[in-house]
Amino acid sequence: MVNICCIAAHDSSNGAGITRDCIVAHDFGIWAHPAITAITAQSFEHVEQIWPLPPNQLGNQLESIAKNFPLSAIKIGMLYSPENVNTVANFLSSQINVPIIVDPVIVSSGGNPLITGQALILITEKILPLAYMVTPNRFELETLTSQKVMNINEAFQAAQKLVEKYNCKVLLKGGHFEGTVLNDFIIGEDETIEVSHERRKYEYSHGSGCVLSTALTCSLALGYDCKQALSHAVNYTIRYFDSMNISMIH
Repeated sequence: MVNICCIAAHDSSNGAGITRDCIVAHDFGIWAHPAITAITAQSFEHVEQIWPLPPNQLGNQLESIAKNFPLSAIKIGMLYSPENVNTVANFLSSQINVPIIVDPVIVSSGGNPLITGQALILITEKILPLAYMVTPNRFELETLTSQKVMNINEAFQAAQKLVEKYNCKVLLKGGHFEGTVLNDFIIGEDETIEVSHERRKYEYSHGSGCVLSTALTCSLALGYDCKQALSHAVNYTIRYFDSMNISMIH
């Protein structure tokens, strides 16, 4: 059995967060071990309340996972508090040669902040330097690079800044930019991988970034190279939201 650790918050709508990570991993035939960072009360549109878990509770979860299960990858989502960022950073420092995929969750799709200011600073100092891959959306890319991103070319330049600063790969997602054909990239120091697909218009897309980054984590955990992993992750995400939108209509 392939094991991954997913570190994220609980989303009471079950549209994103730790439960969605586990569902995606199950679809890939992978056993996901969840470490919960916070409890949220939210709908598909709005986050109503956030209760971060005490760092000792998060640390105990991570210690138990690491002690009992050999991990093939680690996926990090919403951390929220500076105390929990420090706890996760300490855990990651002991995970040698395990690919770490960071989805730098900063705000919800409804505009609610999902991290404190101090926690964001600590993520840039302690988490991103350990990352194998970072998967920001457009707003997160702007925040992490302190530059405005108005088109795919500017996004590409911003992503390259992250690659150089943190010696990591960056998943650049084309969904926030115009065009009937979307281009998703994995940008690294030595190569750029591209997967193109037709744009789809969905009524429901809550958790799309979470689903894609977890699908990518699972594909890497299964041993696929970056090009294969990106293709598998994109195709899975398309099928997932095709199915989800059909079921919600009916």
